[in-house]
Amino acid sequence: MAKRLPRDPQKEQAILTAAVQEFGKQGYRASTDKIAEVADVSKGSVFRYFDNKQHLYYAAVKQAIDTIMAVVDFSVWTDSQDLVSMIIRATKYKTELSHKFPFEFELLMRVYSNDSFVPKPMRDKVFGMFHKLETDLMDTILTSTVSQLDIRPELNQEDVRDYLKMFIGSISQMAQAYFEKHPEITKMEDMGEVIDRVKAYMDMLENGIRARNKTV
Repeated sequence: MAKRLPRDPQKEQAILTAAVQEFGKQGYRASTDKIAEVADVSKGSVFRYFDNKQHLYYAAVKQAIDTIMAVVDFSVWTDSQDLVSMIIRATKYKTELSHKFPFEFELLMRVYSNDSFVPKPMRDKVFGMFHKLETDLMDTILTSTVSQLDIRPELNQEDVRDYLKMFIGSISQMAQAYFEKHPEITKMEDMGEVIDRVKAYMDMLENGIRARNKTV
């Protein structure tokens, strides 16, 4: 019986890096031939290290998550002085990270949108992995946020967290679109336009939108 060749960590990592890139750009439709070409290995090597395309896809998603988690700075969220600065700083930081790791973010966005070309069992598996990451991150953000707000004692805490999750998500999307449109803005003092919008939404959050009753 032929002796199995030892694994080459550098070659395995090259395949994973190429897989993140190609799955990020093309989704699950990405060609394993192209992945092998980008990794500068034979197609046989791809399937020597990863049994099949689904196994490779799962490993690529995990690699993308691990790469982001290895560099993410949670203090951007937890050390902000208030909710407005947290949303602005975190959104700007996330935008910068997405530019630094474009393929990782593209791949994770495909996972989030449930790429229909991925076989459903694997689609559910990688989405579950991504959802756990998203939930853990949001729990960290919400814990920090709730501790800074003077919340009415009669409100259900879980309802408050769910409400804030929706609010932060919507405002963050608005802010991210702004930063994508204005990549030249890097300093907080130059972000007046988007900060004013976030402050206006925060005022609505804290004080409501109904006019206060005027005293006669």
